[in-house]
Amino acid sequence: MLPTPSKIQDMTCEVVHNRDCGNGLKIMRLRPLATNGAPASFECQPGQFVMLDLPASEFRFRRPFSILATYNSCDLDIYYKIVGEGTRMMQELMQGDHIQCLGPLGIGFNEPKEPETTLYIGGGIGIAPLYLMQRCVKTPGHCFYGVRGQEDIGLEFELKDAFGEENLHISTDDGSYGFHGNVCGLLEQYSDKILAAQEAYICGPTRMMEAAAALLYRINPQLRVQVSLEEHMPCGTGACTGCVVSRSDQYLPSKVCVEGPVFDARSIQWDGTLLPMSAFCEESPCPL
Repeated sequence: MLPTPSKIQDMTCEVVHNRDCGNGLKIMRLRPLATNGAPASFECQPGQFVMLDLPASEFRFRRPFSILATYNSCDLDIYYKIVGEGTRMMQELMQGDHIQCLGPLGIGFNEPKEPETTLYIGGGIGIAPLYLMQRCVKTPGHCFYGVRGQEDIGLEFELKDAFGEENLHISTDDGSYGFHGNVCGLLEQYSDKILAAQEAYICGPTRMMEAAAALLYRINPQLRVQVSLEEHMPCGTGACTGCVVSRSDQYLPSKVCVEGPVFDARSIQWDGTLLPMSAFCEESPCPL
């Protein structure tokens, strides 16, 4: 069963380690500190996230990060890639440093009904919530993971341990490891597993998620597909409306931070070039 999330907390956390995974990829483990004599605790569901308050005056807003793993109902791992000033500052944090962390936030994935046939489809650091889901469910599903090159895999050992080598399928854009091509090309090689599945979870770049969902629906129209959206989130609590996404099943857009980040793939109004309206339920067409 998936863990019961903790109530939302604004926690002071201590950095346990900030481990290098290669090519700008890092895992930072945080340990919430006890407050007012109460023991620290933290639990979340896969797909939920936290907002980190970077300890520098030039960063006006907190930054959202998916949770890679939790330990002993307390520690949490953040998987991130150094891409800008904020993450460059994060890499400088050392063991014993403190950082403010708000979470868990958002709505996570539903638990799979048939874990052994479930598909986990990730791109880049989007693998984080899928890895957490597999750790919680424990029964190995089938993981399809796409990265640019072998040096971007980062979590190869952890993924093999969680899913098993026979269930882990990796694609690289440059052909340096595994399947040569993107993750959708890799998926097409396993139509039998798509047909046998009841659920699929996708997380990664938006264009990749749309393409993967379109492919899955084409092969298995009855598949239940959940996607975890990656959006800029200035607040993470729904106050700023900075992360809204258009919906295909309702008039009003949704705030990704509070109504997501996990959604049914059919409920998202993608750009329409890959996932046509024929993929959506007839009983709930787009009203716009």
